[in-house]
Amino acid sequence: MSELHPKFIERSQLLDDSIACKRTDRCLTAPFYTYLPILLYNETTIADTMKDWRNAIPSYYRYHEEFQPDLAYGPEAIFPGSALEALDCQFVRWPGKHFPDSKIGFQVLDQEDGYMHEDEYLEYAEDPTGFLMKKILPKHWKKLEGFANLDFSMAVWHGMLYSTLPALDPKVKEAFDAIIDCSKIMGEQVAADGEFYATMAQKGFPSGADLVTSAPFDIFNDTLRGFLNVSMDMYTCPDELKQAVDAATKIQVRYLKNTIKSRPLKIVGFMLHNGFDMFMSKEQFETFYWPGLKACIDVCVENNVIPWIYVEDSFMAKLDILECDCPAGKVMFTFTGTNDMKAIKERWGGRYCLKGGLQGSVLEYGTKEDVVKMVKEAIDIYAPGGGFILDTDVTLDNANPENLRVLFETAKDYMKY
Repeated sequence: MSELHPKFIERSQLLDDSIACKRTDRCLTAPFYTYLPILLYNETTIADTMKDWRNAIPSYYRYHEEFQPDLAYGPEAIFPGSALEALDCQFVRWPGKHFPDSKIGFQVLDQEDGYMHEDEYLEYAEDPTGFLMKKILPKHWKKLEGFANLDFSMAVWHGMLYSTLPALDPKVKEAFDAIIDCSKIMGEQVAADGEFYATMAQKGFPSGADLVTSAPFDIFNDTLRGFLNVSMDMYTCPDELKQAVDAATKIQVRYLKNTIKSRPLKIVGFMLHNGFDMFMSKEQFETFYWPGLKACIDVCVENNVIPWIYVEDSFMAKLDILECDCPAGKVMFTFTGTNDMKAIKERWGGRYCLKGGLQGSVLEYGTKEDVVKMVKEAIDIYAPGGGFILDTDVTLDNANPENLRVLFETAKDYMKY
């Protein structure tokens, strides 16, 4: 095994110390992004990246080599378009197929009628895997319509033999053929992604996240029922929704445990697509959202994995819940829609590692002087006492390259306690 790159050791230690809220000699600087290297260099397009992540990986290498961020992020957050095609995806729209502009990102549809109906929550709660296989997969993926004909709920003894009869249906064969085709594509994509992070480590860049997922509640909010429907369901059928979220939590906790056992993980990101103050009251958050997320956080902490809580929009009304139940020095938070980060620093300084402090709009449209001022102010406010990583208030996809250069140079040379 080759020796670890000195920069990898240095950055990994800085990351550990920042998470533990220890004082550091400088701030880690690593804006989180999805498409930034693709749009920065124009060596490929988002459409071509979706066809094959390998088309964009040279640009990701180039970004890290040119700007020297402290953490590595790859293309895995981008839906693989070829795999979507293999299953004939119905819930995503993407460039190269639905959009003529090859430089815009994919969109996940929020279906007004939902893929799952209000009266199906209890059916999901009773048998999540069977429900997904028979009712959701055929709607999400047109080539998996044959799965609606399969039923393995009584597949024991002779029952297993009779459960194979639906395979005579051409739709069932088409579904399994599509699964095989998709698996071949995903195998190549995952291998390329793994090679990217291995190369990044050799070049001195630790990964910013080893796995990214969501809170159990967002399974329904994002894809199964949709944002608008779930918003109403909290009032019209709260008990059924709660039972379904509890069932989803058990599934996700098991998934996290198995994943942690199967490969080394240091950071697991939880993208909170819901739960914010404008959508959900504190009481609703405590009932529907927090128990599932807390169970996932607990699994990570118990297994020495750092949960990275990526908070979208304002959570100011829920800070006391997070503060009460999250262990100090074991969790990272990014707040993307909270205007009063100073208040969070005053409240959480020395307890939780905060990522943020930078405005993506300034990096895209501001002057160099604006960037220098912003970086220094962020470090002055958030760095004292440790527990701070410079990041942006948005998933950064567009930025002036000169402003990026000023960002990293200023952050490297400026530290103030």
